[in-house]
Amino acid sequence: MSAELQEKAAILWWKILRQDPNAIFGAEEEKLLKRNWGDQIPQPGYVGPAYIERGLVFVSMNPGGMRGDGLGTTDRTQLEALKQLRDCSRPDVVRTFVHLSRVLEQVMCTWGIFRRFVQPVLECRHLDLTQVAYINLLKWRTQKSTGLGRLYELSWHDHTRDQVELLRPSMVVAIGTDAGKAFRRHYSGGARIHAIPRVIGNNIGAPGRREIERICE
Repeated sequence: MSAELQEKAAILWWKILRQDPNAIFGAEEEKLLKRNWGDQIPQPGYVGPAYIERGLVFVSMNPGGMRGDGLGTTDRTQLEALKQLRDCSRPDVVRTFVHLSRVLEQVMCTWGIFRRFVQPVLECRHLDLTQVAYINLLKWRTQKSTGLGRLYELSWHDHTRDQVELLRPSMVVAIGTDAGKAFRRHYSGGARIHAIPRVIGNNIGAPGRREIERICE
């Protein structure tokens, strides 16, 4: 990643983390999960240090609620790194953004969604995680997974579109059919878009495996 792209991404991620969700979503904000401090922290996503413009970007709907209170060991690790970026001063933004990226490289590899959907695509396209980006269309955890259309729309116009325009992907791989539909509904760029179907529990069935084969071709 060029120094210019890294700085722009760091500043954008920092700004997203410092936003008040009520100011973005208004009445829709009540649909966000609010169990504890961790649910209050948005998760803007990951940009690998070797990512270059016109690269591969993975897109997911929004962060999973996780089991229990969502504050397991890996949850706390990434949430603490996100909090550090949120709370740092402007001169420390790039350094703290780099630290967050390193933390996410370790944490993301433990996710089932990464092992089942992201890793197979990376392997067949001869890429590693540091060369791609992964963003959430909605940055906050939600109480339910349905009825969130307005939240996705407001997120897109407030900051998600800025992320996509900054990264300028040539290919987008959406994790889930719904994520693909939501992305296509708002995106007007020229990237090739794939959506990998998934089934309950972040599992992958035959349609998902066929779509991965098409991506690999």
